[in-house]
Amino acid sequence: MKDSRAREIVETLRGAGHQAYFVGGCVRDLVMGVEPADYDIATSARPDQVRGIFPRTQSIGARFGVVLVIFKGGLYEVATFRSDAAYVDGRRPTSVTFTGPEDDVRRRDFTINGLLYDPVSDTFIDHVNGRADIERKIVRAIGDPAARFEEDKLRILRAIRFGARPGYRIEPDTWDAVRRMAPMIHQVSRERIRDELVRLLSEGQARRGFQLLAESGLLSEILPEVTWGAHLDACLRLMGPEPKADFAIAVLLHECPPAAARGAAERLRLSRRQVDHVESLVRMRPALDEVERMPVSAVKRLLRRHRFEDHLELHRIHAVAAGLPTAAYAFIRERRAAWSDEDLSPEPLISGADLISLGIEPGPSFAKILTAVEDEQLEGRLSTRASALAFVRERFP
Repeated sequence: MKDSRAREIVETLRGAGHQAYFVGGCVRDLVMGVEPADYDIATSARPDQVRGIFPRTQSIGARFGVVLVIFKGGLYEVATFRSDAAYVDGRRPTSVTFTGPEDDVRRRDFTINGLLYDPVSDTFIDHVNGRADIERKIVRAIGDPAARFEEDKLRILRAIRFGARPGYRIEPDTWDAVRRMAPMIHQVSRERIRDELVRLLSEGQARRGFQLLAESGLLSEILPEVTWGAHLDACLRLMGPEPKADFAIAVLLHECPPAAARGAAERLRLSRRQVDHVESLVRMRPALDEVERMPVSAVKRLLRRHRFEDHLELHRIHAVAAGLPTAAYAFIRERRAAWSDEDLSPEPLISGADLISLGIEPGPSFAKILTAVEDEQLEGRLSTRASALAFVRERFP
């Protein structure tokens, strides 16, 4: 492990007379030989004791025994061993009881996330056979799968994400519970569903993940606009690593009507800018098929669209997945290489003030005239202010 600060936190808690271990996903990663992205720590110390030991903390969930420790520039969740009372909102328990490490592990979601690790003695503590399931790449709920999913319905979707990893499979009883309880996913906030989908799309297993979503019934619950099939399978295979969230969602929705794509993106609680980008990608995709027949001015305007590289990449993914020609993609790449940024967005030759000086009354016609002048400029037929003014006098007397 590279993060010595996490070990220091454990040692500090131990020095104060408390039990303390690494827990959860970081232990799973360590077993797999992967450096964890972050470290969670479980301890017998109560929240007030944790706050008394470490000078810089934030109480992000002290009611549930969780304290954020700010230590040497790092952020670490330190949680008290606990067992949970009944869950009434499909996410949080009504109350918790502070207990010991084994009870704490048995309330967690999957066996692969249920190990403890002692960084001082370099030993793993396994109450749920999680290490064996990691080695065999099995996703298995701890205890009764339906009970675990009833506690937090997002676990239904998390089972898919873990099961989509290379070589992994979901244990039959856990899979049966996923399929039975798929309609309950609507009890989870759309923001949490969005975050889990984005992780599924960005961690490199999107194709397998969405196949499992379709087979489990979750896809029709979450994104009824999307139909799983050979084309979407191929598109997700072609999508690059760690795509931006809005682009990845657009890949899923690119065969939908633009209004339907926008509605789905809004339902997933993407930001307004992300929703606009998803709709733009879906709306513009068919237009790129015609790019070789467009006027030069239209091609240049297309190339200067916001995040145009996403439009081009979506066009490529769709064409290759559908077995269609990619001549338009090559044409756009060639044009972009040939044109500078100034070619795409030259300084305007004239302004509204010039139109007023020609005796044209301000109004809606201004935009039409200035656009016509810019068209001629982008086409290379106008290059000076004088020629632009002459064009306006002739075209718009």
